[in-house]
Amino acid sequence: MINNFKTAEELMRARYSAFETGDIDFIVETHHPETKVDMDVEETKKWALESEWIGLEIVSTEEGLECDKEGIVEFKASYKENGKDIVHHEKSKFIKVDGQWLYYGWLPLQGTIVKEEKIGRNDPCLCGSGKKYKKCCAK
Repeated sequence: MINNFKTAEELMRARYSAFETGDIDFIVETHHPETKVDMDVEETKKWALESEWIGLEIVSTEEGLECDKEGIVEFKASYKENGKDIVHHEKSKFIKVDGQWLYYGWLPLQGTIVKEEKIGRNDPCLCGSGKKYKKCCAK
């Protein structure tokens, strides 16, 4: 896979679009190999397809430009799940490998609510790993 995204933010926007359209292959392909092993592809696909994606807001970016090797994109992705409005708030780390931006994982948010609703044990994890919350960050 070759991606031609010049910035980490461009890749972030493309990954959001892939969630909207259910293009899980793109999500997997643009995930850094070191962190891809922790990804539950089936749960990610289920979450993407069963959610109604409403919008993406880029909150901030740190580095992640064409000349950088790493970058951080903080965003809020709004969606409906089981008829409930949800905002997924994440600070994502991106790393450039062989000239291509890849999603590396999420960083802790300080002083913010990650999901504006109580998360259930069987809900998708807030970090976007695709695993159930109880098997990921709830541990």
